Amino acid sequence: MNKIESINLIYRNPNIRGGRPCIVGTSLRVIDIVMAMTFAERAPEQLAGDYDLSMAEVHAALAYYYDNKEEIDEDIREDTRRSEELAKKVFGDKISFSSRLRRYMRDDDFRAAILEAIEASNESRPALVKALFAKMDNLEVGGKSFIAEQVEETIE
Repeated sequence: MNKIESINLIYRNPNIRGGRPCIVGTSLRVIDIVMAMTFAERAPEQLAGDYDLSMAEVHAALAYYYDNKEEIDEDIREDTRRSEELAKKVFGDKISFSSRLRRYMRDDDFRAAILEAIEASNESRPALVKALFAKMDNLEVGGKSFIAEQVEETIE
């Protein structure tokens, strides 16, 4: 008789990350792994290093994604839609926020700063987001802070 084994490395909690599926022992969402793999073109080994995960955890997240692809893809579309909506509100006709983030997600330091902002408490998140925009400003326009000023006005 066959015994079916299960690896329980993904959980959902309505009080953590909006109830989205996360990797056990973390608040890292499955969608975070999928987006890093897709948009930042990170291999599973790189994802394990980027997020301090085991290969089993990375593969469990990817297996969960492939088993629930429609739901996760809808979450990705919704996150992208919200990002673009924020970009329109903050930047108007400027470069879309999501396309800018995809470009910067290849930079390890920037990716770490984004993860820090995501994981931050509600009190410290605005300052971290402002710092991210300032960093993008410095990289794009040689030190002008147009974007950081726009974000500061929007957040306040």
